Amino acid sequence: MTVTIKDIAKEAGVSPAAVSRALNNRGGISLPLKRKIEKIAHRRGYTPYIKARQTGMYARALRYIGIIYAYAGEHLIRDIQNGIDAVLRDSGFYELRYSVNIYSQLYDEERKEIFIDKILQDKSIAGLMSVFLKLSDSAIAKLRKHNIPVVLLNHYSDYGKCVFVDNVEAGSQVTRALIKLGRKKIGLIMPEESSETVWEQRLSGFKLALSEAHITYDPYLLVYEHSFSLKEAAQATKTLLEKEPEIDAIIYGSDIQAYGGMEALREMGKKVPDDIAIIGFDNMTFSKITNPPLSTVRQPMFEMGKEGARMILEAIKKKDFSHQSIKLKSQLILRQSTHKDIPREKLL
Repeated sequence: MTVTIKDIAKEAGVSPAAVSRALNNRGGISLPLKRKIEKIAHRRGYTPYIKARQTGMYARALRYIGIIYAYAGEHLIRDIQNGIDAVLRDSGFYELRYSVNIYSQLYDEERKEIFIDKILQDKSIAGLMSVFLKLSDSAIAKLRKHNIPVVLLNHYSDYGKCVFVDNVEAGSQVTRALIKLGRKKIGLIMPEESSETVWEQRLSGFKLALSEAHITYDPYLLVYEHSFSLKEAAQATKTLLEKEPEIDAIIYGSDIQAYGGMEALREMGKKVPDDIAIIGFDNMTFSKITNPPLSTVRQPMFEMGKEGARMILEAIKKKDFSHQSIKLKSQLILRQSTHKDIPREKLL
């Protein structure tokens, strides 16, 4: 039985005119609703016909690039998505986005495999981008078997395709900066390194810089904090200072954590940066207006999104499943939370 626009409109709970606008890329309809209508149309086997200038009528099949977003903070997701959109906007592909929490949903490889199997049920998926979520070689191989190329963003793979930040260098750069400013007992607050490669790499960079300066790494100066909340970051900071009152610098896994830590230090009567220097990660908008302004690391998320989107389109076009990697550099931004004599900000 032929599926009509009216059938799709009834299921979507909208007017036939709204369905027509969605399927013909006309304005006046929200993006979430447009995607909902397109998915219904595809699932029910509806194929819109568009009048061509010279060749009469032809059918256009909907094709999607799936994008998995693991929780990593809205600001990072937004920047990556903007980079992806800049490339995919006129590519002829639609985006099908998945949002997952790796700590509660995909915390082991078995659950990731099940998730991949569900994605494979959608035959319209032409390629997959995994953002902040590490996929195993076997998962990449399974997708490859179904002719679906994969690009990992912010994770390295020597089997698949990937775009990633040099997190080892980022971790060592912030540590070297603090050592250069005379800090000797540096604490670290971040998620557990076994949870994600990014934290393992930053910790490796931290250790490397300490070793270069002949400072012994002390795991006692490391406190784990997974929630990225102000309250928990404040508590982690207090825990760190209770363990080692002589700490003179703290590196945080994110600007949110650093801000929570800054408030906790103020409550404890500690002055930033006189008593304790602070550096965060992500260069969030508020980091310029904290008191004092927060030193941070700008990560090239927009660039990562663009490079990843270009890579997936090229892989789909050429049916190329070979290994390819792009390594991006982060940028350290020093402000007055590390040294009061920095006039505004210093880019390194």
